[in-house]
Amino acid sequence: RVAWSAPLPLARVKDACHRRRVTVNDMLLSALAAALAAHLRKAGSLPEEIHAMVPVNLRPLEQPVPADLGNDFALILLELPLADVGPAERLRQVSARMEEIKDSHEAPISFGLLNAIGLTPPWVEDRLIGFFTDKASMVVTNVPGPAEPLAFAGAPVTGVLVWAPCSGSIGMTVSIFSYAGEVTVGFMADTGLVPDPAPLARAYERERGRLC
Repeated sequence: RVAWSAPLPLARVKDACHRRRVTVNDMLLSALAAALAAHLRKAGSLPEEIHAMVPVNLRPLEQPVPADLGNDFALILLELPLADVGPAERLRQVSARMEEIKDSHEAPISFGLLNAIGLTPPWVEDRLIGFFTDKASMVVTNVPGPAEPLAFAGAPVTGVLVWAPCSGSIGMTVSIFSYAGEVTVGFMADTGLVPDPAPLARAYERERGRLC
């Protein structure tokens, strides 16, 4: 099942990030961690952290997309803090963990491994993909969309909703997408894990409001 947050002006998020000296990604991931903590606390099971698999783009944004298309991305594991701390401390922890990952060689190594996996026989590929996905509980993507409004067949596109597909044993994905000056978050969940992701989307909106 799917759910999504109400759109939020990207300028408002950037203003809050400027004041706190963090990135937009740090801010939105911190709100997500707080929403997950509230959801799991209500369900009666709250671990100290949850592991998210995060795709990282390796192609410079100014570089044009090649004619044969395709993505250049790596997968990193991010520990989202769920401990009962205030919004400022959670944001500090998320930002510190992201900086640590950026300073490491994790993304290039992951990219090389993913390319190598694609050259293996299918039965080997399935096992190796399972090795990756078994280490995370969810996938979180952050994709910057067009900054200006678009039209389709002459009709203005007023908004865009995005959901990343679930893969392997991962039962939930969270997709952060910006379009025309607004950012929206889409939740896709296996009903065996989250029967209805709508309350999680509302919790995210509340936590986002505490930061922005």
